[in-house]
Amino acid sequence: MWEQTFGSVLNDKGHELDFSDFCRCHAAGVIRYKEEIVGFNLFTIFDFSLTSHLRHPYVSELSPTTVAYLQGRHCTRLMTMEYFTVGFSWRRKYRDVPWAEILTGLGLQYLDYSPANGVLGTPRTDIKVDQMCYRLGAKEIQPPIKKMKYECAVVLFEKQTRRHFSNEVTHFWVKRLWKDYLKEKLHPKSGRAPRTSMQDVQKQIEIEFEVA
Repeated sequence: MWEQTFGSVLNDKGHELDFSDFCRCHAAGVIRYKEEIVGFNLFTIFDFSLTSHLRHPYVSELSPTTVAYLQGRHCTRLMTMEYFTVGFSWRRKYRDVPWAEILTGLGLQYLDYSPANGVLGTPRTDIKVDQMCYRLGAKEIQPPIKKMKYECAVVLFEKQTRRHFSNEVTHFWVKRLWKDYLKEKLHPKSGRAPRTSMQDVQKQIEIEFEVA
């Protein structure tokens, strides 16, 4: 699904899909219905206190002013959310369900449980993904940039102790799916020993970040 969707998007602009983008991601947010993938996005951690991370192509596209602004706010450990993908059949059959918002909202719930300082994103402006991000609480932190010939905003989501989404459908599904995610972490069906507390779940998320 990732290759089919974004290979086509980038080929339209004369670019090829960079498979190293997929390999560098430490985790993926996936919504499934039975064995079918409804949609997913990818997460990568960058540490703005490390020169090697600042020189990565994703980060090096930011202006020095933006990097200094984030460092000055002690917002140096940032998670990206990239490559939003919703299955075509789900977009077609359930147009009244804002799957992209739900995917983003679940990523923000993941952020709130993680040791990351915030989420950094470069949403496309031509299909108004940037507007969706603003509705969910993102702030623009520098003028748009060009990525693979597409104009993209540069936005930051900050952590929240209690997150609410203005769209009732989005709020309902994010909270329900996140509750299911936590339930599975606490009481897995795979035969593993159940975890004993919500702190254990948070610790696992921290471990996932440490491995990245």
